[in-house]
Amino acid sequence: MTWREEAAAIIADAVKSLPDDTPLSERKRVVDAACPSWWRMMSWPQKAWQAARRDYLVRYGYQPRTKKRAGGDMPLFGQGGGDE
Repeated sequence: MTWREEAAAIIADAVKSLPDDTPLSERKRVVDAACPSWWRMMSWPQKAWQAARRDYLVRYGYQPRTKKRAGGDMPLFGQGGGDE
């Protein structure tokens, strides 16, 4: 499992009980609180967490401040054109 896949799994577990009408601000708080503290001390896990966080939150209206990558996002949350 990659760092990004592990981050996606942690996020999915943290938000599984949230109702569909949960506001974006509350979703951000839940996702941010779910981040293991030691991930914030290392560069690569932190980058993976931020990417997985962004991938999850854009489905609920989050507008990332980064440019869209030319290759597209990794389909970690059921999006994209993979074998789903």
